[in-house]
Amino acid sequence: MIDLAKKHFKKVIELCGANRDCKYYPCHFDNQVCLWCFCPFYPCYDEELGEFVTRKDGKKIWSCVKCSWIHRPDVACEVLREILEVTKDKNTTEALNVFENRELLMKIMKRVREKFH
Repeated sequence: MIDLAKKHFKKVIELCGANRDCKYYPCHFDNQVCLWCFCPFYPCYDEELGEFVTRKDGKKIWSCVKCSWIHRPDVACEVLREILEVTKDKNTTEALNVFENRELLMKIMKRVREKFH
């Protein structure tokens, strides 16, 4: 049983902690929380968190390379809490659909930004 608990805890650390084993760590700052490796709000278009950059082909894309907000422990946990709250009565497939609802995600982001600005 201890081995199963350790195996599960390893997953938790890799997902929710500072995943120092990731070849990209730290992509934003040391001791960042890696729970939201791929930000659920991308692209957020919040100019306090990111900016448009020009790619080599001349196209503009949203860059959040300078953003550390989603990787703060307080923010990462609150975003997870908010998403779990809106998905608590859904099965896994239904819960994943929250990522298709941009309006809902932006409301969640706004609430968390107001709480942890």
